[in-house]
Amino acid sequence: MEPTGLESVAGQAPAPATARAGKQKPWRAIFVSWGKLRRADTIASLLGIPSYSIRHLYRGCREVASFWTLCRYVLQTLHTFFVCLRRRPRVVFVTHPPLFAAMPVYLYTILFRARYVMDVHSTCFIHPYWRRWDRVQRFFARRAALNLVHNADNAGVMEQWGAPHEILPSLPPELPSPAPTPDRARPLAVYICSFKEDEPVKVFLEAAGALPGVDFRVTGRAPEALRAALPPNVELTGFLSEESYNDLLSQADLIIALTTRPGTLLYGAQEAIALHKPLVLSRTGTLQAYFAEGTVFAENTPAGLREAVEGALSRRGELAKQMASFEKRYRAEGRARLERIRSRLSS
Repeated sequence: MEPTGLESVAGQAPAPATARAGKQKPWRAIFVSWGKLRRADTIASLLGIPSYSIRHLYRGCREVASFWTLCRYVLQTLHTFFVCLRRRPRVVFVTHPPLFAAMPVYLYTILFRARYVMDVHSTCFIHPYWRRWDRVQRFFARRAALNLVHNADNAGVMEQWGAPHEILPSLPPELPSPAPTPDRARPLAVYICSFKEDEPVKVFLEAAGALPGVDFRVTGRAPEALRAALPPNVELTGFLSEESYNDLLSQADLIIALTTRPGTLLYGAQEAIALHKPLVLSRTGTLQAYFAEGTVFAENTPAGLREAVEGALSRRGELAKQMASFEKRYRAEGRARLERIRSRLSS
């Protein structure tokens, strides 16, 4: 989804029942991200703290990309420090990547005797660009009060670094109650895609072309060259507003999210859980460990993906019921983890 605005504050949810009952000390905390991220907003909402999305100059010219990025990071650094000064939190949650977002937060915590928590996404441990910054990542990770990581693979790296950490998989976002899927002559499958290097887009297109009885929608900004290679039953949506994106997912019979990377959890899976939608995911050890119900796993091959889509659509009623049950347990476990994290940081 396309971010909206330079700074937004998630609606402050009520504090958890235990906090309202006086069993926990009140705390001043904020969540800062250099992007509009549902994970950050969801965590902040459940903790009852504001979430700030800070973005500047995201539509620069490619010819001056490096200069534009530098200007953007300078503005976002100043903006982040200003938000911390204005709110004076005792704990600052900050999303990494980019790692540079942690720098003004670290400076604030040194000057004002506060603490920070890094929410470290899987790409930081996998992508070659961020691996070049491992020494700097270790520096900030070791000095954090806590590092939130998505899965056991990421936690293993934190253990090697000697950094405090907790595993917190993304939680399903709070979305409008899923409406009944409309009756259609042909089923609709939505592939949640951002066209990054770990997404097997060509495999998907070949599999979709072999399923002419299914309509496919692909989200995200696709390269222009891809448009000429689309099968007739595949439509690119481009970036959508949040409302249009949610509406598209709610109308789907099936949601698809794919990756070739190990050690990666896909946020599209969380949106499928929130809407009780059958899900097709790539068959990786990490994904199979977390998404136990309502899901069909696919090999990242045209034949494997075609078979998974056909199987999921033939069982979509059963899978939707499984997903609704799974969502309740998954949310309850996530909230329990967040309560432990809050208690740890409030002590």
